Amino acid sequence: MSETVTQQDDFMALVAAIQDLDDSLSPLAAALTAATALGIARDSRTFARLFDIEHALVLREINLASGVDNPLKIVSRDARTQRTHLQLTVKGESLTRSVLDLGSDLSK
Repeated sequence: MSETVTQQDDFMALVAAIQDLDDSLSPLAAALTAATALGIARDSRTFARLFDIEHALVLREINLASGVDNPLKIVSRDARTQRTHLQLTVKGESLTRSVLDLGSDLSK
């Protein structure tokens, strides 16, 4: 099995675990949270390109998943390109930390 497939499987497992902890998150919101936490994509355009998703759909999901009670926070937005830079909120950090800590416990 190639390393890329393993990394994709690990990422999808992280997305599923985040969704299990917060079932109000869509799969796309959970993926944005995971990608932000892992440093894979911290802006909307990079995420859209890496995951081959229309940028408009990513932007819509960011707007839905941003705020104090949500896992993502909008740090900045380019007015011309709409590239939106993200950061995890306290909730996002808590969700990903819980999942990543659980993963390290399972590997022991």
